[in-house]
Amino acid sequence: MSDKSFNPYVGLRPFTEEENLLFFGRDEQTLELLQRLHSNRFVAVVGSSGSGKSSLIRAGLIPALKGGFLVENSSQWLVAVMKPGQNPMYNLAETILRQINYNIEAPGIQALVKRIKKEGVSALLNTIQPLRINKNANFFLLVDQFEELFRFSMKQTDASHKTEAIDFVNIILKLSEQKHIPFYVVLTMRSDFIGDCAQFFGLPEALNKSQYLVPRLNRLELKKVIEGPAKLYGGKFNTALTSRLINDLGKVKDELPLVQHALMRMWDYEVRVDKSGELDLEDYKQIGGIENALSVHADEALKELKPKEVSLAKSLFQTLTTIDENGRKIRRPAQLSYLKKLTGASEDKLQTVINNFIKENRSFLVVGNIGDTGDKLIDISHESLIRHWKILNHWVEEENNAAVQYLGLCDAQLAYSENRKDLLSGKEFEITQEWFKSFEPSKIWAERFNTNFDEKYKDRFDESINYLSNSAKVYNKKKLNARRVKRFKKGILYTVITLLSLGTFYYFTRPITDQKAWDLAVSENTVGSYETYIDSYGKGEYATVAHDSIASLKFKKDLRAFWLEATTLNAVKGYENYLNFAATTRDADGKITGFSKLAKYVPIAQKKIDSLRNSESTTLLDDNAWKIAQSKNRVSSYLNYIKNEKVIGEYDMIAMVKLQEVGKTGFLYAGKANNEQIYEPVFDLIYRNGGEFKDDSMLRVNDIVRTLQNRRIYNDPAVRNESGNLVRQDSIYFVKSVFLQGNAVFVEIIY
Repeated sequence: MSDKSFNPYVGLRPFTEEENLLFFGRDEQTLELLQRLHSNRFVAVVGSSGSGKSSLIRAGLIPALKGGFLVENSSQWLVAVMKPGQNPMYNLAETILRQINYNIEAPGIQALVKRIKKEGVSALLNTIQPLRINKNANFFLLVDQFEELFRFSMKQTDASHKTEAIDFVNIILKLSEQKHIPFYVVLTMRSDFIGDCAQFFGLPEALNKSQYLVPRLNRLELKKVIEGPAKLYGGKFNTALTSRLINDLGKVKDELPLVQHALMRMWDYEVRVDKSGELDLEDYKQIGGIENALSVHADEALKELKPKEVSLAKSLFQTLTTIDENGRKIRRPAQLSYLKKLTGASEDKLQTVINNFIKENRSFLVVGNIGDTGDKLIDISHESLIRHWKILNHWVEEENNAAVQYLGLCDAQLAYSENRKDLLSGKEFEITQEWFKSFEPSKIWAERFNTNFDEKYKDRFDESINYLSNSAKVYNKKKLNARRVKRFKKGILYTVITLLSLGTFYYFTRPITDQKAWDLAVSENTVGSYETYIDSYGKGEYATVAHDSIASLKFKKDLRAFWLEATTLNAVKGYENYLNFAATTRDADGKITGFSKLAKYVPIAQKKIDSLRNSESTTLLDDNAWKIAQSKNRVSSYLNYIKNEKVIGEYDMIAMVKLQEVGKTGFLYAGKANNEQIYEPVFDLIYRNGGEFKDDSMLRVNDIVRTLQNRRIYNDPAVRNESGNLVRQDSIYFVKSVFLQGNAVFVEIIY
């Protein structure tokens, strides 16, 4: 174990043909596959995600073929390996031609594609016939991850993609059925996609004839997988560790990629850090165990990135993953050109982030070519990463929730255009508007839903955003009118009371005139003096001006307080709070477009923010605060960082993700909704990023709250199943979601 650069375990990626020596535990399955191929030239290798399908073919079956275990008049083999990807016919032509001439260029490949579309399977047979004659070779084609073909054919609006998928299936079936050239075809496919095969004529019949379901390894086979590679290269393996690994594997999904990854991590830790000369339980503990090793490793890669690169990584991984119509979290490969448009980042910046998740045996991402386009296809190496990296799991759910919100908005807009629905209003509007402001969806982001889900969503983004904008105008107008009516009614009531109570007084006394009372109020120019004037002259000539003056003086006072707090702290968040309070108008995205004329320090605040963001000392203060939060690694430490007014908050997004990781979630009743306030609240609102609030304001997602009283936490939104935990008075919590039942407010918190 002295060679620090070599690792006999492959991690998440599949084994290759050259790693046959390291491939243990599948001898019996390899022989069974050889027997299937002997009797049928087409075999579908089916199994759950993480069952080792690709490795079984690449490192088990293919080396056995080349070793002469299946001979039909020749031991010479031409072996082509491909994935359908986003251009299946081109990929098929390329993978076969490169076995004949590795340096073949795009025009030559494209020419063969045209011939295949025109002549069918005979174009391929004529291409490889010379090799059969000259070298007496057999031919083997592996179509790995065959389920990619379903995504290609089903989630595109262009009918030509469906036609190409049908042609591709017909070609590979006919290659295995014809008798002129010995041609063997094996495809690997996840078992939960078997039902999708019914859309292709002839494919279900072929699967029924020869389908191989990959079995789980028994304890003896697992022991070989675990210990074999280490012993082959002089490593020692503690027997207690072997037993622990085999026992722990029974508790997780994706057992083979997880155990390979854990073994790879243990080998690295042993040769670089522990150096005890033996892989043992201490090494296992240090990597986080079988359940956490993958998540810990991915977290390490994420922590190496700068804050802006973390945001880019989040967008990248959210684009590469999705939840399908059956609730499965799956890979969704994306072109590099699309990622550039979506994120607005340069290719170099994207490549930096991508490489960070590939280097040093990480293998979390893979990069491939796309036909003759010159573009790159970025993909997640294995879906086990989605299921076991906790941060990515949260990102996937967050992206899916945003998609649900967006498609709901599209549905509402479509109904509105067909006169089946009015503009959004009430809580429906507020929830949609809050999502729009916080998520900030772009047209390029929405394209994947506009084209991949349903034709009715195509090109709906602009119409849907205009629909939301028009809803906002009507909503705000109604709200303003409601306030005016309320103020008007209150004014009438005050006027009647004033007239009744003061009528006698004015009859028997000689009050000073309205003008004199106003002059006196103006000379003092205080809230009290204007209130005195209003008390005496509620319907006086200057009553409206008096109300405006009171509001202006109170605004000035609060504005001074915000400015004093900002200059005292001299921090980005303080100056941002000042600007938020001084804001008078915002655009549809919630960005400030106008400030009060009374806010004379706006330019200074903006310059201070720019200066502090570029300040090395401020960045250092932010880094130190983040290190403290990470070292404690508790819900409270991350919440304290987020609401810390003295730092920039570059790590706020990561802190919110870490909250999901270290905290628990639960539900509880939070009070009664009363317009924008909560009546009889359970919480005081103490922090809201970039927005005005009062302690009893209606709660929103990502708010930080302080408990006013002890209350029980429940495991379900219906608050029926108690968790056994409490929110405790004067403790702080993070609001993950808010929902209403009538006027009752319920929240999901992280604690």
